[in-house]
Amino acid sequence: MTASSPRPRTSRSITADVTWFFAIAILLCFALSVPMVFRLVPEDVNNLITPLLQLTPLLAAIIMWIARRPGTFRQTFATGWRGTPRWIGIGIGIIAAIAATQTAIALSTGIWQLNPLEQIAAATIWVIPVLLMQSIFAIGEEFGWRGWLVTRAASWGFWPLALVSGLVWIVWHLPVLAVIGDRPVWDIVIYFAGMLPWAPLLLALRWRSGSVWPAVLTHGAINSIRVYLLQSVPNATDHLLIEVIGWVLTLAAAAWLMRPSKAQFVQAG
Repeated sequence: MTASSPRPRTSRSITADVTWFFAIAILLCFALSVPMVFRLVPEDVNNLITPLLQLTPLLAAIIMWIARRPGTFRQTFATGWRGTPRWIGIGIGIIAAIAATQTAIALSTGIWQLNPLEQIAAATIWVIPVLLMQSIFAIGEEFGWRGWLVTRAASWGFWPLALVSGLVWIVWHLPVLAVIGDRPVWDIVIYFAGMLPWAPLLLALRWRSGSVWPAVLTHGAINSIRVYLLQSVPNATDHLLIEVIGWVLTLAAAAWLMRPSKAQFVQAG
């Protein structure tokens, strides 16, 4: 009796694993969001439920990792730190530059007005603490979407994987509808469409660095530094042009990171 050899990473087996991962992540997210969606708990409890929802991609990825065991946790989830400070700086810098550009355009054209300086100063104190907190919350998402998934499905190629994972990421976010309140349908469409450009950027940081940590910290920056520059500095209102500028710049940044001469996938070490 001979020892069995590792199962080959065929295209069919990769597709099956990715499909299972997507299904588990979405079903877990939807199941845990039931109390929030159907108003079974006070609204304050939503702040406790949301971090739990963010853990569901990680839980789905761990289930798949245990089931398949394609490598060590460090390799499969790309948790190495080597060389990551540079890529973390690039990711956070891109987020800050895009948001600052949007705000500068809106302020210079009169679309938005500047908030009072004392209000801006008060918000500035919280930027770094909120960045760290949001980065911790982002671990659950990024270890799944840009950790396990990218290691397993890198053979699909960058842009196909970015598109598929971005669309599924939007579906996974659907329980958010329960907490954003009554808004016009068009505003909701813009809200969810705005998520799609982030997938290529976060994926590019993971792809180029070989580590999930730049995606984690950059995700944290999206929910902290970006929010500060777009909502705390100006008195912002919804505006399609400013949103579109952000989408275009985000996709352009991902394309720049993945330019042909630099687009080699870096395997986690």
